[in-house]
Amino acid sequence: MKDLMISRRRFIKNVAMVAASISALPVVNAIAGVLTDESRMDDLEQAVFAKMLKIALPTESSSLVDSASLPVLSTIEGALLAGMAPNIRQGLRGGISYFNEGSVKSFGDRFVNLSDADATRFVDQWSASAEPPERALSMGIKKLTVLAYWAIPSTWGPLGYDGPVSDKWNLSSLGNTPEPTI
Repeated sequence: MKDLMISRRRFIKNVAMVAASISALPVVNAIAGVLTDESRMDDLEQAVFAKMLKIALPTESSSLVDSASLPVLSTIEGALLAGMAPNIRQGLRGGISYFNEGSVKSFGDRFVNLSDADATRFVDQWSASAEPPERALSMGIKKLTVLAYWAIPSTWGPLGYDGPVSDKWNLSSLGNTPEPTI
C-alpha cells in the first residue's frame, strides 16, 4: 500500500499521461512493444478489466459475440500495455488500484466485488464526477475495455461490418498525412 501513496500533483500527472495513452489507442499498433513481466497485468488489473467488460458490454441475450469467448484481456495487454513507457505503466497500475478502492466509500466494497448493478452505478458516478482523476480513470478504463473488444475482428459480424475498405479494395497505405505548414 505504501507504493500507492503518491502526491496529488504526481497522481494527476500520471492520470493525464494514461488518458493521453488511452486516447491514442487507434495508433497503438504502430508503437506496440514487447510484452514484458513489468508490463503484464497483475491479478487485480485482470479482475478490474474483466468486471468492466462484463458491465460495459453485456452480450448475453444479444447477437453480439460473447466477450467471455474472446481474448479481450490479452488484446489490452498486447495492444497497449506492451508499448507503454515504464513510468506510465506504473501510473496506470496505481490508477487501476485507486479506481478499485474508490467504490468502498460509497458502495461498501471494492469495484471487483460489487454486484453488476452497483458496479455500473459506481462507474457512472465517477464518470460524472467533478474530480478529473475519477473521470479519467472510469472513462479511460471503460473506453480501453470496449475498444479492445471491438478490435477483435470476430466481433464485427453482428454489426454487418466486414472490415476496412482499404483491405477489401487492396488499397496500399500512403502513410500519415503530413502536418500542414503555415
